[in-house]
Amino acid sequence: MPRQIRLPRGVSTRPSLVPYFEIKIQKEHSGMICTGKTPTDGEIKARSATADKRELPRDFRTMKFDDILEKEAGEFGPYQKRIYVLVCLPAVVAAFLTLLPVFILATPDHRCRIPGLANDTFAVQSEWHQKLINDSIPWKKNEYDDKWEMSSCHIYDNDYEKSQIALNGSEGNKSATELECSEWVFDESEYITAVTDYQMVCTNSILKSHFIMITFFGSFLGAFITGSFSDLFGRKLVFVSSLIVAMVATVIQLLSPFYWLFLASRFVQGLSGSGVFGVSFVYIMEVVGPNYRMFAGIFIEIFWCAGLFILVGAAYWIRYWKYLVAAMSFPALLFISYIWLIPKSPRWLMSRGRYEEAEEVLQKIAKSNKQQIPEGLVEGVAREEKLSDVKKESAKVWRLFSHRTLMFRTLIIAFNRFALDLTYYGISLNIGHLSGNLYLNYTLSSAVETLASLCILFLIFRLGRKPLYGGSMVVGATGFLLSALPIFLGSSDDKKYSVGLVMVGKFGVSAAYAVIYVYCTEIFPTSVRSSAMALMYISGMIGGVISPYVVEMSESMGERMGAAFPMIVFGSVGLAAGLLSLLLPETKDKVMPENIEDAVNFESHTSTSSVI
Repeated sequence: MPRQIRLPRGVSTRPSLVPYFEIKIQKEHSGMICTGKTPTDGEIKARSATADKRELPRDFRTMKFDDILEKEAGEFGPYQKRIYVLVCLPAVVAAFLTLLPVFILATPDHRCRIPGLANDTFAVQSEWHQKLINDSIPWKKNEYDDKWEMSSCHIYDNDYEKSQIALNGSEGNKSATELECSEWVFDESEYITAVTDYQMVCTNSILKSHFIMITFFGSFLGAFITGSFSDLFGRKLVFVSSLIVAMVATVIQLLSPFYWLFLASRFVQGLSGSGVFGVSFVYIMEVVGPNYRMFAGIFIEIFWCAGLFILVGAAYWIRYWKYLVAAMSFPALLFISYIWLIPKSPRWLMSRGRYEEAEEVLQKIAKSNKQQIPEGLVEGVAREEKLSDVKKESAKVWRLFSHRTLMFRTLIIAFNRFALDLTYYGISLNIGHLSGNLYLNYTLSSAVETLASLCILFLIFRLGRKPLYGGSMVVGATGFLLSALPIFLGSSDDKKYSVGLVMVGKFGVSAAYAVIYVYCTEIFPTSVRSSAMALMYISGMIGGVISPYVVEMSESMGERMGAAFPMIVFGSVGLAAGLLSLLLPETKDKVMPENIEDAVNFESHTSTSSVI
């Protein structure tokens, strides 16, 4: 049995270090003698680093950033998952800011203020006050059950004189002409909203629609501004800057003494909101591997839905709108800590030529996945990508209309984005127009949206995009259309059936919304994909802008027609969009098109890769 060779004390037995010892074996009468030359600590570290270096892959000249994540660093390891959760949290706040109008624009019961009565309130103060109200405010019949209700927007003509008559004990002239009033008193027993402070009822009710509309315009403009700035200055800087701007706008909103400043602050909130949520979404797509991006892009909807439930819980307990806005907005300042908690986007660092920083981030990702990126790979791939981009001929957005087939698909998808935003925001932001309790209806709406997102998360990997999207749109549209039947044919007790059918519609629209982004990305060719997605965003924005005015139009109609009209519009548009979407090609298991020719011949390209 050979004798054991003992290495110098403190030296590792790693195979990479053993060759650095020169061992001489001499035969002597007394046996075997081991002598060794021990390298210095600096030599050990240098030789160890050299031994650990990986050679560049032979195909690195054809590699892209996605290949680094997929083949070298890892696609969705522990480090990426931690970053993902942190960056998804702003979606919770985005839900707050987007859906706050449901509660801060809720319309309390109200009636015209009685002229000449300085301390008039909605609550009855005395028998004399009740008599004065009866003589000044007209009554009308409810269309559902013929019950008499006090008018919210009209007052008798010459009401000041009638008040004096009532004060002297005489009855007023019930045949007096009715006029629309310009001042109101509100029921403050349930909640106090911005509608009360800015008198947004009756002839001023359109001011609520303006408030919702201006948010979409701000978001539309912000998408271009923050998108350009994030490409120039980085995702983190734009994210934090947008967050601070949003908080400043919130302070102005809370302190605004008049409506137009209140409106301007909402515009800035919409503008900066694109920098908070939009940049977060882009960041996620840049740190998650390509095979996990679909999952990451859909699962973020769960964070959005969590925000919906938190909002309704807060709104139930905080009944004054300014306190609610503050409670839902200012905790977002905690996201400023992301300056230190999350790294800069490695994709952005590569695009700006900051290769060492990009490699440092990617090495952290690789280390969490127990992998290692070869030295120089990041810079080599980045330079090859830039060279490839110079050689590549970029297509213009008008090329989407250069071929009949592609133009047909583009118009169908644009109409579907319009229909989706019209119906989704038309229902979500106007849930208060449904009969029943506001908080219960909103909770039901949030529950069905969460259920829809979970269903899509599990089904999108098994079913095709076309049947999943088209079926969701048809189901949603059918729910909206059928919800009009109990309104026209039933009594006030049948309104609950209408609400239930509206929730079916909300389920379908929410499911379709979760699919549309994936569907659009897979249909449009790489050469014009960014431009096409921007075009789809504009189409959706138009639908969002119109949605509050559809509901506003119903205010001037009768009670039954006013309640049914928005559902008929949303259902009809949604049904047309859903049926048209069935003419689009299936994209599941198909290679994503690279150019216009690939897009035209899309259905002939099949992929054998699976998406996780």
